Amino acid sequence: MKPRVLVLGDQQTLVDAAVALGAEVWWAQRPDRVRPAEAAAPVVTLLTDYTEPAFVDLVAHLHAYRPFDAVVSIQEHALLSLAALNDRLGLRGPRHDTVRLVTDKWAMRTALAECGVSPVAAALGRTVDDLRAFGAEHGFPFIAKPVSATGSFGVVLVQPDRVDEIAERFADSGAGAFLLEEYLEGPEISAESFTFAGRHVVLALTDKSTGDGFVEAGHTVPAELDEAVVTDVVDLVGTFLDVIGLTDGPSHVEVKLTAAGPRIVEGHCRRGGDRINELVRLAHGVDMEALSVSWALGLAEPLAGPPPLLRGSAIRFAEAPCGELEAVTGQEKVVADPAVTELRVLHEVGQRIGPVRWSGDRAAYVIATGDTSAEAADNAAAGVARLVFTVTPQSAVEPAHRMSDEREISRENDLSRLVGYQRTDGADDD
Repeated sequence: MKPRVLVLGDQQTLVDAAVALGAEVWWAQRPDRVRPAEAAAPVVTLLTDYTEPAFVDLVAHLHAYRPFDAVVSIQEHALLSLAALNDRLGLRGPRHDTVRLVTDKWAMRTALAECGVSPVAAALGRTVDDLRAFGAEHGFPFIAKPVSATGSFGVVLVQPDRVDEIAERFADSGAGAFLLEEYLEGPEISAESFTFAGRHVVLALTDKSTGDGFVEAGHTVPAELDEAVVTDVVDLVGTFLDVIGLTDGPSHVEVKLTAAGPRIVEGHCRRGGDRINELVRLAHGVDMEALSVSWALGLAEPLAGPPPLLRGSAIRFAEAPCGELEAVTGQEKVVADPAVTELRVLHEVGQRIGPVRWSGDRAAYVIATGDTSAEAADNAAAGVARLVFTVTPQSAVEPAHRMSDEREISRENDLSRLVGYQRTDGADDD
């Protein structure tokens, strides 16, 4: 009999991995996120909001008649439901307490502080007075960001002259609370790991570059670090995963390399975004999505240790002028480079390209390999440089339009309501 897998969220690659393993695949999708090509996939599709508590009851009812062998997801907003199902059905994967801890960044900071791990000054804010008080106690600049979100959404650097503006911005977006953290000086990397029955294996360390703000402009595998730094980071990541109680499955942990040592920025019980899974596969030969499915099903053997390095890999995101997209040229030259493994333009002709406020605003990306990390990064950057975006410039967007955009992005990417924080726009009552 085929093993049965339930996939949560609109990630075709995870479904493909389950199908490739010979599993019977059930796919929970939001009705508005299903694409025509996916409707014909060899799966049973459940059109439902899998973030609602009633969804867990529905799956438990189905499980009583035709048991699922695994539930998997790699999307942040689906992980709480996934973990609740793991607990309720006794399946292999992250537990609800663990996912709840990393989804709520304030709870994560509190847990780390209680254990004396990765000390970072932090507080929960709700008003402009909270911003001023944090700055007075810990100094400027500092970071303010949503309590629960992904894709670098809403992360801002707070300077004394921006306090009122930032408080208004959080209020306008509907956020009922926000996290305040000391600003950590130093480069940022991430650790891509997999946990096998409580044993953590760091698969890769990923270098990260950013543009003018906090949205990633690129990633490179492996990060070029001194061995002593690698040891410190691996030890810290292992301790962090112990603190949050991760027992099984993938993780993506962001780390700042400060003068006082590595510090945890945040962590996730899933593989990293921005095509980092593909970078790890190219550089180390491990597909974290396929491993997530096979391990959850009990079909994979645990890795004895970190996989060998095969080559360097990198992704670079393209910058594009704001306006209505008319055309993108240069793509033939990009894909003609044998070092380039992937090119994707993220906007269609006729769409408006706006400022990069979060990861979903970026225009295109190129993935490339090289004999070294530096060579891979150069190859990816050269590919991006060959792209030419032709746009029709647009005048300044009306304030009401900007507000509408901010609220739409906020409702999709701010997950505060899922971890119990009251929002001010009524979104938690939907």
